[in-house]
Order: sequence, then structure tokens, then C-alpha cells
Amino acid sequence: MKENWHAEKAGKWTSYWKDEVHDSSAPYILTKCVEISEDVRKELELDVVEEESIKIMLDGRHLVTLLALPRELRELAVGFLICEGVLKGIEDIHSISVQVDTVFCQSSLDISEFELWTEVRSSGCIGIKSSWEGIEPVTSKVRMEKEVLLNAIELIKEKGKIWRRTGGTHSSLICTTDGEIVSFCEDVSRACSVDKAAGAALLSGKDLCDCALVTTGRLSGGMVAKAARAGIPIVVSKAAPLSTGIELSNKVGMTLVAFVRKPNLYVYSGGQRIV
Repeated sequence: MKENWHAEKAGKWTSYWKDEVHDSSAPYILTKCVEISEDVRKELELDVVEEESIKIMLDGRHLVTLLALPRELRELAVGFLICEGVLKGIEDIHSISVQVDTVFCQSSLDISEFELWTEVRSSGCIGIKSSWEGIEPVTSKVRMEKEVLLNAIELIKEKGKIWRRTGGTHSSLICTTDGEIVSFCEDVSRACSVDKAAGAALLSGKDLCDCALVTTGRLSGGMVAKAARAGIPIVVSKAAPLSTGIELSNKVGMTLVAFVRKPNLYVYSGGQRIV
């Protein structure tokens, strides 16, 4: 099997890639480039992850176009609709179908509510904190052991096959208190990876109030808001938090954990949920 440049750069995770069979249907393309190192120029063939425009149609109207990995589109649409506050819950979705690069959803959303949401979004004048209006306080009393979260971060690296192949994706998973993986998704966008993971978990019928969202992306206010709207009380990342993420997590009573790298993790809010 041909050596893979990204796998070599991934260090300890190389062994996982070498044991895997190449998936010819996977969303990446082989691309030539030149590596320049000191005085050496070397031609390489690397896998580059694909990005496509995905349209979400709601009740016959164009809602949004997202730049995303062209797979798990039902999960993307469900997660976006709920994590962005367009719909309150999965029970509001009556049907969903995918045709090439477009997802068609039918819902119980009132026309006036649809028009208000699209008007506010398209105006570009809504502030970050204004967009938090309507997010309900998180009251879950769930507690998770530190080791569950540390192990979840390791699993995200292990399960991120497209990331190991291309180095070009973010990953998100949702897990239970005992470390069971409810859903796992990769995407070129950190936000879409969260939408997909949440959508997959909701489609499976899982109640997310006793779960944690574990991701590779920075924890901004927008990322934390997605988890809050989906009813997830604990948000975890191997990356950094942003001030808006910390502020929102404190405001609604969520637990925010960042820089998770064995043997340490850093809790910025809701520390009572981490054992």
C-alpha cells in the first residue's frame, strides 16, 4: 500500500491508516503538489477533501446553502434546523429527502416564522449575543467522569478516517456518561460537523440531555449555542474556547471543557458535572 503523507504527519495514528482499505467512494481527490524542504523539492500526490455547496429547502423555500462535505446530508439538515433554532425539536420535521446536493424538508414551521428567521439571517445585522435569545437554560444534572472525556478525544482521532487521509476535516461525536458513542461525523466545517453529529443522534431517537458533545473545533458562542439548542449539557473540545463560548455556557448553565489532552482538561464553566 502506498504511504500516505498525512498519515505520516499524524505520528502515532499512522498505524490506524496503514491497516485501512482505501475507500474509492470517499469524499477526497488525489492532487499533485510540490513539497519544498530546505534545498529539496519533491513531487507528492496527496488526498484533498472535497467541499460542495449543499442547499437546504424547508417547506418548498430555500433556507440556506452550506459549504460542507457531500455526505450525511439528512443528518446535516436535521442538525442545522435544530441547532440553529429554526425548529424546536425533531418532532417538528415531518419528512426529509435528499436529491444530489439538495435536502428537502417538510415541517410544522409557520410561514411567518420562516420569513422572520431568513430575514434576520440575511440582514447580517444580528449580533452574536442577540442570536442567543430564546435559548433555554440547561437543567440536566448529568455528571461525567474525567476519563470518559479524555477517552472520547482519543476516539475522535481514531475514528477520523478522512482527517487522517487528508488533514482537512473537523470531527464531532456525541457520547453517553459511560463513553458509548451515539454518533460520529466529520466535515470540512467545524459547525457542520456538530450539526451532523447532533442530527445523527436525534434521528436515532436519542435524548441528548445526558450526553456530551465532543469536537475538534474552537468553542465559540455559535458552537455552544448549537449544543444548547439541541439540549446537550456538556461541550468538550481538544481546541480552545472563545470568550463568547464561555459567556454563553455560564449564562445557560452548561459545562464547557477545552484543551482536552491527556492527562489534563480545563473546565471553564459548570464544573460540578465533571467528576
